[in-house]
Formats: sequence, C-alpha cells, structure tokens
Amino acid sequence: MYSLVVPYPDAANVDVTDALLAQGYTPERMSELADDFFVSMGLIPAPQEYWDESMLERPDDGRQVECHATAWDFYNQKDFRIRMCSTVNMDDMMTLHHEMGHIQYYLQYKDLPVAFRDGANEGFHEAVGELIALSAATPQHLYDVGLLEELPDDYESDMNFLLKQALTMVATLPFSIGLEKWRWEVFREEIPYEQWTEKFWELKHNILGVVEPAPRTEKDLDPPALYHVANDFSFLRYYTRTFIQFQFYEALCAAKGWEGELYKCDFYNSTEAGKVLGDMLSLGKSKPWPEAMMAIAGTTKMESRAFLKYFEPLDKWLNNQIAENDLFGELGWDRECAWKPYEEAVPPTDDIGAGFVSTASTLVTLFGVSLVALMM
Repeated sequence: MYSLVVPYPDAANVDVTDALLAQGYTPERMSELADDFFVSMGLIPAPQEYWDESMLERPDDGRQVECHATAWDFYNQKDFRIRMCSTVNMDDMMTLHHEMGHIQYYLQYKDLPVAFRDGANEGFHEAVGELIALSAATPQHLYDVGLLEELPDDYESDMNFLLKQALTMVATLPFSIGLEKWRWEVFREEIPYEQWTEKFWELKHNILGVVEPAPRTEKDLDPPALYHVANDFSFLRYYTRTFIQFQFYEALCAAKGWEGELYKCDFYNSTEAGKVLGDMLSLGKSKPWPEAMMAIAGTTKMESRAFLKYFEPLDKWLNNQIAENDLFGELGWDRECAWKPYEEAVPPTDDIGAGFVSTASTLVTLFGVSLVALMM
C-alpha cells in the first residue's frame, strides 16, 4: 500500500535492499549485523551454537521446512536458534533484528530457573525485537552502518519514513483485535459453528473495513490459514507489544541522552541504553510484568503516550492534508460492505480513495489518535 499513498514520491524512500545486494550481503551476514547491534550496546553476543544450528535460509537439499520466522530456546542455556527462510532484502534484515531480540532475551535470562525463562508477559518478548528494529530502521543507523550513501534530512523524507512505519505498525492493531475477538467468541461458544466464516468476515468488515476477495461459504474456514491460529499462538501479544515497544524505545533513547525527535533516535553503540535494557531482560518472568515495566520505563502500566509521541509529526501532516483537501466527509466506510471485488471488476475511483482514507482513519481511532492515511 505504501507505493499508493507515499506522501512525497520524489523524496527519499529508505529501502536499502539494493545496497544489501550490491555489498554482497547474505542471510548470515544480515544476522551478524543484527547481532552486532546488541553487542554494540554491551549486551551478550550470540553463542557459537546459534551460528552452527540456526536455519537462516531455505535448505537447498530438497527438505520441506516451515519457513515462518521464529526464534527458539532449547533450554540448555547455550542452544538458541532462529528458523527462517530469509532472502537478502530490507524487510528480512529487519525481521532478523526482531528475531535476534528474542535470542537476546533468552541469553539474558538463561540462568534463571526454567519456570522464569520467559518474557515478563507475552507482549514483552515481541516488543524487544520490534524495539531494536525501530532503531535499526532509522536513516541515521542505516547511514552509520554503510547501507545509505547519503543521509536524508528533510521534512518530506521524514513524512515518507513515518508513513511507512505507520503502515507496518498501526495497521496491525485492528487486525490483531479483530482476529482475537473472533477467536475468543468462538472459544466462548458465542459464534455457532455453522457461522464461523460468516462472523469472521463480519468482524473484518466492521473493524478493518475490508471485504473478502472471493465468495466465501462455511466450507471456507479462513482464520486457520494464519500460522498463529493454526499453531495456537495468541495474537493479542502483537497488539500489546505495539505500545510496549515504544515505551521501551523512549526509555532507551532517554538513557542514551537523546534530545531530538523521537522517531530519529538510534541507540546503536549506547552502552547506557544497553544497561537499562539488559537489566530488565535479565528478570525474565521472575517478577510481575508491571515491575519489569517499571525497571525500564518508569511506570507500571502499558501506555500509548510514547507511541503517539513517535507518530505526532505524521499525525499533524495527515490532519492538515484532510483539512486542505476537505476530506472530512470521506471518512468512514460502508458497514454493510455493499461492494464486493468479485461482483464488480473495478470499484468507482472515488470509492477507492475514500476506502483508503477511511480505513486508516478508523484504524487509529481504535487507540485514540487521529492518524489517517491519505489516498487521493
């Protein structure tokens, strides 16, 4: 979607895929780059077992493998691995930073009793990886590690960067809530078995503003196509982690002594930030999560304040665009979802624009900020 809604097409678009390929990066080298981030903060390097046993790309020996990126703790205090079929591009480089966050968490609490070898809550584990990816994705960091030849430093490039970040992070919030709402209503037997698919798409319509791409019947049970549903992983962790990661991010930026715009902060090479993070990670699950939150963020609550602060410049830009283009009447979507892509070849152009604008607006309404994505 980013290519359709990019605020300033002629400004910088921070994607270092070409640089990774030109510099001969491999999946292992991208993993080394992620590991180096933690080492630069004075944290624990990945052990040799990690490099010997991890699967960082699809095997070429004909084996059929599960490629969904995951990190693994084998509970012997030395064997920690990533399983991922990565290719050389920026998205996979960021995913490796995320998965290496799990590995660092494992390393920090590996000497605790087994019962405490876990995140303070399930959102904490996910937040740690995303926290590092937030810093590693900044233009400043990419420039410092030699993946950007020039450092973009203009308003237009900043808005492009923030919108790209928002599409990755903001849009997952209603997706997560919609999926978990369906799943828990099924668990509570509030949705009859013969209506599972129908109710799933009703929730997708109402919460996300999307419609099914093809006709669906009760023979087409779509939710288990998602890895996390089929493998019984909670998706609520991805909702809570979105707020937690920004609380962690702001705390580490403060430890570094950062005084600029929050979204520009990179705490690479900051041992002060590393000390704050490592002290919290080493607690594992030995303390209630509010105490772990207090140890790093100075509060016992999950909050949206840091999240809103990060996206504040984009929020202002988007609201200005809505006002300047008189788009207030375009917000919202047809709750009945009268348009179906399989019933009409192409929707009216006005409906496409309204759909993009209203969908993004409603997404952010869910967590109390008027962040909207503009499609002209």
